[in-house]
Amino acid sequence: MKLKIIFLVAIIIVVGVISYRWSGKFLEKDTQTTNQTSTIKATYHCSADKTINAEFGKEKVNLVLSDNRKIELPQALSASGARYANSDESFVFWNKGDTAFIEENGQTTFVDCLTTGEN
Repeated sequence: MKLKIIFLVAIIIVVGVISYRWSGKFLEKDTQTTNQTSTIKATYHCSADKTINAEFGKEKVNLVLSDNRKIELPQALSASGARYANSDESFVFWNKGDTAFIEENGQTTFVDCLTTGEN
């Protein structure tokens, strides 16, 4: 009887050690994946045949506009959706879901922008 209990305890310990090491490797892999810089790219098609190519990174967006301007904006405070703005907020890019628009000096210059997803 004692031998059976010792054998059972040994099996439980071995299974526990294997499970612990196995889950540790998966956690390590997941941590490495989340620490990598990931970006999401989207093309927005707007009214007046304008386009916005956006590359979303961690706390910033890089934009290439159909008029050939290239702009990098940091993420700014927003009550709803995502908002990116330069330091004096004269240029603001808003997006929520698959829609976006751009305001420049208080005027909406890119309007009714819609994306079909990642490039």
